[in-house]
Amino acid sequence: MLKPLSLFALCFITLWFVSSETTLQAEDKAKSYYLIGNSLTWDTAPSLLDGDVQWHVDCGKSLPYIMAHPEMPCVKTSTLWPQALQEKQYDLISVQSHYGATLDEDLATISKWVEMQPGATFIIHTGWARSKTRAEEYASKTSSGKMQHSPAYINALLAALQKKYPDRKFKQTHAIDLLDQVNTDIKNNKAPFDEITDIYRDAIHMKTDTGRYLMHNAMRHAMGQPRSDKGYEKVDPQVKQYLNQVLDTLK
Repeated sequence: MLKPLSLFALCFITLWFVSSETTLQAEDKAKSYYLIGNSLTWDTAPSLLDGDVQWHVDCGKSLPYIMAHPEMPCVKTSTLWPQALQEKQYDLISVQSHYGATLDEDLATISKWVEMQPGATFIIHTGWARSKTRAEEYASKTSSGKMQHSPAYINALLAALQKKYPDRKFKQTHAIDLLDQVNTDIKNNKAPFDEITDIYRDAIHMKTDTGRYLMHNAMRHAMGQPRSDKGYEKVDPQVKQYLNQVLDTLK
């Protein structure tokens, strides 16, 4: 039997842990998040993120285009980036590189937003390639020329940003790496899919259940938020278990 002092100490420790966890959850919900990109950003389901979240999403557009033409994004619930980034300082900002831009153009565009938001952590949402060219793009070893959805391009962009802003924090969603892991598992008969297109709903977008579950939680991980199946409760439990294993590969 525990002595009274031991019981008191145990109660104190328990209350401390509960209080600390509650405080951390409150801090996460108090953080602000902003996402800039196209439909591949929309496939991360920004509205299901925790906390104070806004976005600027324009379908099929690159970051330089969004920078130059912010007036009429395709997602009408967007908070236009000039208004958002001038009126408010965010904790975490996701930006999505896409076809059409070069490394220098992406660097110049993102740099302007970095300088407008001196306190924000910036996340490069890698997006992903069309299913037909996914493997070829992913294997590319060059970062020159037009943007490709490859680790080589993303890592070069992150390195350039870190060199230009050594005191800032930059992260990535690793969405391209997750899809490559799924493809590898399919080849090794370790995934509940027959081919990588099973997780796509068309030539480039993710299925609204399995694919978006994966990408939503990739974004949550990059933003420091806990994994969630809110909005994805109907995903087959075995498929969800597999996708969670893929998400577990994120560092």
